[in-house]
Amino acid sequence: MIHIRPLSNADLTTVRSWMREAPEAPAWSEHDLLGLVIVASGNPRKTRRAWVAEDASGLTGFAVGAALSIPGAPPECELELVLVPPHARRRGIGGMLVQTVLAWAGDRGAKEIWLELRESNTRALGLYQRCGFTHAGRRAGYYVDPAEDALLMRCWIECGSRTS
Repeated sequence: MIHIRPLSNADLTTVRSWMREAPEAPAWSEHDLLGLVIVASGNPRKTRRAWVAEDASGLTGFAVGAALSIPGAPPECELELVLVPPHARRRGIGGMLVQTVLAWAGDRGAKEIWLELRESNTRALGLYQRCGFTHAGRRAGYYVDPAEDALLMRCWIECGSRTS
C-alpha cells in the first residue's frame, strides 16, 4: 500500500539521489531542497510544499507544489515536480502525488494549477493529461542542458478528480 506524507529531512538523501539520476529533474541546490522541509517561509506570499510516496520497501516518489498568494486574489499555484524513480513506475504513484498537490492547491483556494514540462517528456505528458491537465502554451527555449522548449499546461482544480 502506498502512503503519501510530507517530505522530511530523513528523505533528502534519497530524493537527491533520484534527482541526480533523472535527466528531466531540475538542478535544485542543497538550499532549495532543505527549504522544502522547513515549513516557515521568509516570504509569506510564496509557499512551497513537498511530499513523498512510500510503501513497505521505502520511498517510491516525490512531488513539489508552490503557491503565490497575493491579497485579494486567488492563489497562483504550480506543480513544480513529480518524480517517480524507475523501480516504482507504472503503479499509479505519479497520479497519487499529482492528486495530493491538486488537493493542497484547492485547500489554499486556488481555482487552477499550472506546470511546465520538457516537450520530449512524453511519459510525464501522459500522466498530466490523465490527471486533467490540458495544453495551454509553449515556452520557447525554456530549458537548457539540453536546450528544449517547455509545454505549459493547466488544470482547473475541480478536474483533478479525473485521474485514471
